[in-house]
Order: sequence, then C-alpha cells, then structure tokens
Amino acid sequence: MSSVSLHAASAPTFLQYLNNLTHWLDKAQAHAAAKSFDAETLLAARLAPDMLPLSGQMALATAFAKNAMCRLAQRDPPDFPDVEKTIADHRARIARAIAIVESVAPTELEGAGARTLVVRMGPDVTATMNGQDYLFRFALPNFWFHTTAAYAILRHNGVDLGKRDFMTGAGA
Repeated sequence: MSSVSLHAASAPTFLQYLNNLTHWLDKAQAHAAAKSFDAETLLAARLAPDMLPLSGQMALATAFAKNAMCRLAQRDPPDFPDVEKTIADHRARIARAIAIVESVAPTELEGAGARTLVVRMGPDVTATMNGQDYLFRFALPNFWFHTTAAYAILRHNGVDLGKRDFMTGAGA
C-alpha cells in the first residue's frame, strides 16, 4: 500500500480552494455590477445571525491554510491581523496565504505526521496532537468549513456560482 505525503494531501487542496475564493470574488463583483449595488456589502453578509460574515469566513479559511502549512513545516505562522475592509484587501490576504502555501517544500513536511504540535485554540486553550491528526482532524475540516461557508454566503446572496465553481473555480 502506498502512502500519501502530508504535503500532497494539503498544499494542492489549499491552493485550489484559495484560488477558487478569488474566482468567487470575481463573480461576486460581476453580480454586484449587474445588479447595481456595491459588492463590498457582501463582505458583511451572513448565513445566520450567529455565524461570521463572508469577510470572517475568508479570513479563517486563509488562516487555516497558512497556519497548517507553517506548523507542519515547523515554521512560525505569520500573523494576519483581521483588518480587511474591502474585496481588494481580501484578495491581497488570499494572495499572501497562497504565497505561504507555495513556499513550503514537500521535504519540509517529511515526518510531519509524527511530530507533536501544540496548537493555540483560544487565548487560554491549547491542544496537543500529532501532525497527521492536526491536518486531517483539525486544519482541513476547518478550512473546508470556512471555504464552504464563504461559497454558501455568496450563493445565498444571488451570486451565480455552481458546483463547478466550487470544485474547480471554473464557471458552469
């Protein structure tokens, strides 16, 4: 039985869906222009009152991607303060996350599955787990949750997105 490296299981997925987020923003801006409203208003849109808005979903998706790659590579993840106010700001944040994911070489993740990671889960809470559990049970599920929520918020607000946009970033 062959095994899949943690790099192969993470970097391509993070890159694909971070690029998809940019595509979804393209479609959101086109939708807003066609309907004559300010696309920036979508950044505050939510699926439910107790959920983060689109801007928060994108911030967390980018954070989980860059943090996962850095932690698995034994690097300190750079801090991305949540200061984005515009779609252009979010595009820049996505581009910074993509650059970080691309900067991690496959060799940096060799043996990462067995490494012990201590992950801050809040101001006073940490969790200790091995790299494999961190990636598959924490980082990737959170990344998927927040990218899916971003997609759903845009769909809910009338942006013409379909399954192909979600899966490949290409329109239907």
